[in-house]
Amino acid sequence: MTEAVPPRRAAVAPLAPLPADFRAFHQMYRPAYVRWAELYLGNREHAEETVDHAFEQLAADWAEALRVDSPAGYAWAVLKSRTVEAAKARGRRPVVMDTAAFETEALHNALDPIGELEESLSLYQAISELPERQHDVIVLRYCLGYSTEDTSDILGLTVPGVRSTARYARHRLKETLGIEPSDVGE
Repeated sequence: MTEAVPPRRAAVAPLAPLPADFRAFHQMYRPAYVRWAELYLGNREHAEETVDHAFEQLAADWAEALRVDSPAGYAWAVLKSRTVEAAKARGRRPVVMDTAAFETEALHNALDPIGELEESLSLYQAISELPERQHDVIVLRYCLGYSTEDTSDILGLTVPGVRSTARYARHRLKETLGIEPSDVGE
């Protein structure tokens, strides 16, 4: 009995090992990046693929990313760009504001689900109209539930910067939604 010999493949040069700091960065941030991308793409598989492409780009640009003031901020910009590209490639716009309102715990337990839905849709529309940094902070802090410190790490901002940005964003949301500061605790 003769064993089948697998066909000979062309030699492929092995990839250089990734730097330890990149591997640590990947391990630390990939879960948050996947959650973000899934929120926008509406599909876990597409989110993971998008994040993997973002990390491939980061691996290629890692030396450059380390030269900037905030490598996490650089990586965040790459992730957001890849997420927008992925949405466009699939012929859709990011869906966070469409689906997030339907997934709120308050909606499931509401006495008036239609009223709660209207409020949620208004809120998510208002969030989508925030300036980019305010939008990112609000989505990470309040939609995805990250702490101020984790949001700071993910975005590459200081903790006071995240707090300040969140405060301005909440103020802007209250104005947009017609909520008086005395109506809701600060």
